Amino acid sequence: MWDRRAEYLENHDGDTVRMVLDQGFDDTKTVAVRLLGVFAPELKQQGGPECRAFVEAWFQSRLSTSTRWGFVVTTARMKVADREQTTLSRYVGTVTSLDGTDNLNLAVMGFIAANGYGGGIGS
Repeated sequence: MWDRRAEYLENHDGDTVRMVLDQGFDDTKTVAVRLLGVFAPELKQQGGPECRAFVEAWFQSRLSTSTRWGFVVTTARMKVADREQTTLSRYVGTVTSLDGTDNLNLAVMGFIAANGYGGGIGS
């Protein structure tokens, strides 16, 4: 498991986001992150576009003009192997605000539950 400061680029849907990670020493890496434990509806399902819009609004409301690195990505570690968990070439992890007070994964799960949307694949 690792934690990296991150910059939001875009989100594909309600449970996959693209982030630029601060690797340190002016080194960056762009990755796709599958939100751990979140099963948002697929874009073609009821609630899919709404979940996508919710994630985009969550980021937009938390973007900071004072720092590029307004978020933290924490990856999940596989229990069996000594490496980061991935699915379909995406890291699996959690996204929080830089100060740790807001958790995107929990926010999306709450949005899905509050609106009665069924999850996508795997739910």
